[in-house]
Amino acid sequence: MTRGLRRVAQAVLLSVWASGAAWLVLHHWGQRAGEFGPEPSAAEPWALRVHGVAATATVALLGLLYGLHVAPGWRARRRRWSGGALFGTGVALALSGDLLYYLADEDSRAAVALAHWAVGLAALPLFLAHRRRRG
Repeated sequence: MTRGLRRVAQAVLLSVWASGAAWLVLHHWGQRAGEFGPEPSAAEPWALRVHGVAATATVALLGLLYGLHVAPGWRARRRRWSGGALFGTGVALALSGDLLYYLADEDSRAAVALAHWAVGLAALPLFLAHRRRRG
């Protein structure tokens, strides 16, 4: 992978992770006292919008990386465990993100949301482990 593509990929992945983490913090701990009880932070919907745009870019990036990085790396037998886990994590997050967008049942939505943010938060250390160079 070229240095330029690597930087773009890292920027996209950082933006989707950071915006998701920001939304999570704002949603659960960023409420403020309002006239009629707790109100969400004014930044919360913006974090979710940024996350949605970054997620769309990430799905496109997954397709690009599959052809340029994942498949060649798999054939070369390089970092299969971390790469396979990272790619599978990306697919799982894309699918669970779509479910969060379309699910109407609140119980199902809550379960998918919990799984989505748990897997999403775990994606950063997985990415860092995959990125680490062998020494």
